[in-house]
Order: sequence, then structure tokens, then C-alpha cells
Amino acid sequence: MRCGNPSYILTFCAFFNIEQNSALLVHGNSNSTNTIHASSGHQIDSTEMMQLLLNQTAELRNLKQQTEKIQLLQNQTAELRNLKQQAENDRSTIQLLQNRVFFLEAELRKLNASKPPSSDELSAYLSNMKQIVLTMTANEEYDKNITKRLNDAVNNLENLKVEVRYTSLSLLDVHSKTKQLNTTLLRVFNDGMNGVNEQIANITRKVAFTVGVSSSDGSWNSGTLVFPHVVYNIGGGYDPNTGVFTAPVDGHFVFFVNVQSYSTNAIYVQLILNGSPKVIAMAETTGSSSNEAGPNLAVLRLQKGDRVWIKYYAGRGYFSYSNAPVTTFSGFLI
Repeated sequence: MRCGNPSYILTFCAFFNIEQNSALLVHGNSNSTNTIHASSGHQIDSTEMMQLLLNQTAELRNLKQQTEKIQLLQNQTAELRNLKQQAENDRSTIQLLQNRVFFLEAELRKLNASKPPSSDELSAYLSNMKQIVLTMTANEEYDKNITKRLNDAVNNLENLKVEVRYTSLSLLDVHSKTKQLNTTLLRVFNDGMNGVNEQIANITRKVAFTVGVSSSDGSWNSGTLVFPHVVYNIGGGYDPNTGVFTAPVDGHFVFFVNVQSYSTNAIYVQLILNGSPKVIAMAETTGSSSNEAGPNLAVLRLQKGDRVWIKYYAGRGYFSYSNAPVTTFSGFLI
């Protein structure tokens, strides 16, 4: 009898490696953890999973030991069968001796009827009879011992049959648990991969920026307004060298621009999409007021590769601070 299929243990190790890989995919290499989080919120403690695998491995080793024990007892049973066959042969020999005794007794009766035996003949006869009786007694004891050993072997074999039935049930249970564990590991791995793919997709779709100018310019009056001071820029859509935002993905975007007038000057700027003006932000002063704000906001549908920037329209100059700009340009994907 065999003790299961060793591929079960290989299956445990393979899926345990899968489990570790899925955990690395979900959490990354920078922060190792003993818990796997799937996208559905399901959690599995890798320590508990490892303990389950160790328990099942110990159970398989126990099944192997029981199989070796069964093989040993089967060998002993074969030996006892040989002994039983020898005992049967001895019984045949005893039967032949008994027949011989009967024949000798018949011959003795004939001799007694014809003439009395001599003392030497009688002594030889009695000696032979005594030896035959001793041999028969020894063979009978030997037969009893063989019979007892055979009965013990049969009882042990019956007990082993019961153990084998329980072992078979345990092996089926281990196989069932292994299939369940494989299914669970595969589901967790797939969930983890789905979660990772979803996170990657979310990361690639996160687009947002806030930029500004870090100094004032009282004479600016043409061209694109470049915002070199980058406060935040995820998705890499804004180029601080050109002042142009290029959409990395398709979607709806919100843009906000605020231009601060320089002193008592007025300033007008346009939000441009691919060369087409969409909204105007203007900062005008009245009376003695100065450094007025000119905010505006636009929601635009962009295709990947569309370009948005801020362009001069009218007026002169803009105002800002070096540490925290007030003339700013922002945008984000919704």
C-alpha cells in the first residue's frame, strides 16, 4: 500500500510561494507583513497557513510510518504462513510415524503370537517407541506455538485492516483539505493580482498638479505664462519649462487659474486648449486698490495628448510671492 501522492507536498510549497509572491505584489517589498489583503477585504494569516501546511506534512509522515508498519506485519504474516506450512508437513511426518507405530504394534502382536521377543529386541523396540513419543510431544508443542503465533498475526492483521481504513479516510481528508487550500490560495492570489492591477490602474489615472510663479513681473505682456514653481504634479502632465499641461489619459479635467495684478495694473489671461481659448481670468483695479485677484475655473473633456496652458490676453504684469505663490495654475482629473 502507498502513502498518498508526494505531489501533494509539492503543491503545498508551490502555493505557499504563490502566497508569498501575492503578498509582495499587494504590499510591496518595503513593508513585509504576515497578512495578505485581497481587494475584497479577505485576510489570511500566513503563519496560520504555514502551521496548516506543517500539520498536514506531519500527518502524511504518520501515514507513511503506518504503511511501513503494515508492510512489516505483512512480511511477518508471510513468514508465519511458511511456518504453518512447515507445521503441516510435520503433522504429515507425525501421521507417518503413527502409522509406523501401528504397523509395529501389529508386528509385535504377531511376534507375541508366534514366539516371545528377546530382551534385546524388546529393549530396542521400547527405545524406539520412547523416541517416537518424545518426537510427537515436541511436534505437538511446536504446533501449538505456531498456531498461537498465527492467531496473533491474524488478530494484528485485522487491527491493521482497521487502521488502514482509518488511514485511507485520513488520506482522503488530507486530499480534500489540500484541494480546499489550493483553491483558497488561488482565489487569494487572483484577488491580490486584481487588487494590484486595480491599484496600478488607479495610479496611472491619478493626474493632478498645482504650480505657480515665485516672483512678480510688472512688465509681462505677451506669450505663455510659465509657472516654474511646482507645488504638486502627479501623473507628470505639467511641464514647468514650457508652462504647458499635456493630458496623459482621456477624461474630464478641472482647471483653475488665478492671476494677481501687479500694483494698480490690470491683467487678463486666457485658458487655452490646443490653441483655442476657453475662459478668461481678469484682475482689474479701481481707485487706489492694487494687487487684485483674477480667478476662474473650467471643466474640460480632454483626449490623451491634448494640451492646456495660460496665455496673455490684455493688460500688463502679475504679482506673486517667492515662498507661496498667489499667481497659480492648477488642474486635476475627475
